[in-house]
Amino acid sequence: MKKFILIATIFLFVGFQLKAEGIEFHHDKSFQELLDMAKAQNKLIFMDCYTSWCGPCKRLSAMVFPDSAVGVYFNEQFINCKFDMEKDEGVTIAGKYSIRAYPTLLWIDGSGEVKHKVVGGLDPHGLIQNGQQALDPTPGILSGMHRQFNEGNRDVNFLSDFVNTMNKAGENYSDVFKIYMEKLTERDLNDPKHTKTVFNLTKDIHSPGLDYLLKNKAYYSGLMGAETYDSKINQLADKATAEAVQKKDAALFNRALDLVKGNKGKDAHQKSLQLSMDYYLQMNDWSNYDKNATQYLKKYASKNASALNDIAWNYYINVNDKAQLTKASKWAFQALNMDNKYTYNLTYAYLLYKLNDLKESEKACDYAIIRANDENVQPTSANALKEAIRKAATP
Repeated sequence: MKKFILIATIFLFVGFQLKAEGIEFHHDKSFQELLDMAKAQNKLIFMDCYTSWCGPCKRLSAMVFPDSAVGVYFNEQFINCKFDMEKDEGVTIAGKYSIRAYPTLLWIDGSGEVKHKVVGGLDPHGLIQNGQQALDPTPGILSGMHRQFNEGNRDVNFLSDFVNTMNKAGENYSDVFKIYMEKLTERDLNDPKHTKTVFNLTKDIHSPGLDYLLKNKAYYSGLMGAETYDSKINQLADKATAEAVQKKDAALFNRALDLVKGNKGKDAHQKSLQLSMDYYLQMNDWSNYDKNATQYLKKYASKNASALNDIAWNYYINVNDKAQLTKASKWAFQALNMDNKYTYNLTYAYLLYKLNDLKESEKACDYAIIRANDENVQPTSANALKEAIRKAATP
C-alpha cells in the first residue's frame, strides 16, 4: 500500500510539473479583457479556437500545449487563451473572425487585428515557429505578402511562398494560384520547390494545377512513385464526387469518372466502380447502383466478406425488387460462410424476411443469436426481427 501511495504521489507531482511547464492559459478573462491586457503589455494574444468534438484540438491540448519548450516561449511572448467556438463568447469570436475549421490558432493584437493564423494541428516545433512568424516585424508574414502582391510582385518564388502561406493560414488561394501557374516556365516546373507546390495545392478538380499534374504524370510518378500519384488523382475524384452529390451535378460526377479512367492507374476500373456505387447510392439511383455493385463484387470483392455484407445490406434498406433482393441474399450468404459473424447472419436474416421467406429468416435469426452470445454482444436486432417474424406469421 505504501508503495502504491508513493507511486501515485510521484505521478501527481510529475503531472503538476508538466502542467506548470506548458502554456498557461487565461481561462477567466473575457475577450475584451484580453485585448486590454494585450494593449497594456504590448503583446499579442494567442488564441486556441477549438470545439469539444474536434480530435486534432484534443491532441494539441494533450500533447503540444503541455510541452515545456512551448510553455517557456509562449508564456513569455503572448497572452494565451482558449475559447470553445460553440459556446458562450466563443460563438461571437467565431463569427467575428470567420472561424469554420478546427483547430484554428490566432495571433491577435490589442486592437483585435489578426496578425497570424494557422488552421490545423501542429507539433511543438511547428507551434513555436508559427509564434515566431506572428512576431515578425513586417508586421505579420501573411499581411506583408498580401501587400507585396497588391503592389505587383509576381516573382514565381514569391508566389510559391505566398500560396503556401495562404494555404497554411486557411485562406482561399485559388486566384493567386492561377496567376502562379501562368507565370511558371518549363524551367521553373523542374524545380522541386514548384513541383511540390503544384502537387500539394492542387486540391480539387477545378484547380488550375490539375492540367499540369495530368500532363506530367510520368514525371510525378518517377518523383514520388506511381502509387502516390494515383492516390492523389483518386482523392481529387472522391472530392468531386462528393461535390456532385451535394450539388446534384451529374456532369461533375462524369468529370470525376473521366479523371480516374483517363489516369489509367492500375486500380482505375475498380475505383470507377467504387465512385459510381457511392454516387448512385446517395442519389437513390438503384438501377445504376445495382449494375455497378454487381460488377464490383464479381470482379474485385467476391472473397471480401465485409464488402459482400455491406452491399447486401444496402439492398435490404433501399431495394424492393425481388430479383435484386434474391441476389443480395446470396451475397449475404457468401459473406457469412466466409466469416460466420453475428452481423453477417443478421443481414442474411433481414433479406430473407423482406423476401417473405419467414421460416428461413427465423433460422438465420437463431444462428445470429448464437453468434452474438459467442461474440459477447447483445442480439437486440435479431430478437426484434424474430418478434416481427412471429407477428407476420400469426394469422
